[in-house]
Order: sequence, then structure tokens, then C-alpha cells
Amino acid sequence: MLNKEWKKEQKLQQHLDQFGVQIPEKLATYKKSRLDRFITYLGSPAKDPLEKWNSTSAGYTALRIMPIVCGLVLAIVQWLSIGI
Repeated sequence: MLNKEWKKEQKLQQHLDQFGVQIPEKLATYKKSRLDRFITYLGSPAKDPLEKWNSTSAGYTALRIMPIVCGLVLAIVQWLSIGI
């Protein structure tokens, strides 16, 4: 019981026919438990939230300089708050 898209692939169909691969009907109707679905969710790859920034050289440079700038701003704020 292959997908219709896979049946269009001649080479795949030849290999499956050559080796006599049978897909059990039980596996096609198998429903995962909540725990299995949760574990699959945890194991799925995540999107990179900084991908747009990393794709350009200006964004990459900004990401490298931003922690230094934030550190300097915090240091100045602390220095000003001690002086008051």
C-alpha cells in the first residue's frame, strides 16, 4: 500500500519488486500513543530563529558585536547608578 507518488517512481518500484518488500497493513493503520507523539515532537528539528540574521554578512557582524555593546551599556548603567 504505497503512496501514489511512490508508485510513479519506476526505479523504486523495480527495487521493491526485486526484493519482494511487503508493507504490512497493520503498520499502515498504526496509531501512535500520546507519549510516542510527544517524544517525536521533542526529537524533531527546530527552526533557527537567527537564520535571517546569519544569512547576511551585516547581520552576522551585528550578532557578533551586539553582546559587546549590551555589556558596555550595562556597565555604564551600573557605573551611573553607583555614582548617584
